[in-house]
Amino acid sequence: MQMVHAADMAWSEKEERHREGGLAFKNLFRGENGDPDNFRLVLSRNGGEYQSPHHRHNFDQIRYCVSGPANIAPGKTLEEGDIGYFPEGAFYGPQHDEGRARVTLVMQFGGTSGLGFMSSDQMRRGLEELEATGRFAGGQYRRHGEAEGRDSYEAIWEHVFQRPITYPPARYTDPLLMRPAAFSWRPDDARPGVRHKKLGAFTERPLTLEFVALDPGAAFDLGEAGAMVLAFVISGDGRFAQGEWKTHTAIRLDGADRLTLTAASSAELLLITVPRL
Repeated sequence: MQMVHAADMAWSEKEERHREGGLAFKNLFRGENGDPDNFRLVLSRNGGEYQSPHHRHNFDQIRYCVSGPANIAPGKTLEEGDIGYFPEGAFYGPQHDEGRARVTLVMQFGGTSGLGFMSSDQMRRGLEELEATGRFAGGQYRRHGEAEGRDSYEAIWEHVFQRPITYPPARYTDPLLMRPAAFSWRPDDARPGVRHKKLGAFTERPLTLEFVALDPGAAFDLGEAGAMVLAFVISGDGRFAQGEWKTHTAIRLDGADRLTLTAASSAELLLITVPRL
């Protein structure tokens, strides 16, 4: 089990320089390079303009808007409290945000295809090496002397792994944008004071997303065999056997890990469950 308190962490601006706009991050959890289940969970902050081209990924991505809106494509925006699932192989964008501050919880991870996920360290190294031979601008990379550019992530990926990038067939044709406020809470009959909003289970893996609400004094058990469970505290505070949790605490459980959370105040959590490949 791992736990971090995001409110106690400093923002870093050393990542994601291949996209246009001033992003800062709090790195909550990371996986292992080369593992098909490699992942990263971060808080992302943007106080100004951000741009990225129409593109797709060879990994899965989840975005939860903690505060402020996030543009996904022309006419499509995640509002505060919304969550999006961006499946591997599905196109989205171009994105264009202007001067609208936002904080987003972002999880990027190896999808069901098993193609894995390029880590932040690998991306940073690839970007720095490519800057010696070209320029990143507008979400694209262009070599010195060349008229045409290409998607910056693709350029970095191919430089790091020294082979052409491939994409899995898109299981979903578009990102799935969800409005949790429109879902109803369902009581947990086995645990008094606990309620659930189950947003869905995706792909044959399956990845599951849900929100859990706790009344003061209510207890909830985390953990699932054969899966990684990530919990993010949206609001509230409480305790567990080894200490305390509070708003914007992030928790990671793997496989046999189990944890009981007891709420001291009304609380709400986002749960992301990812079965191991």
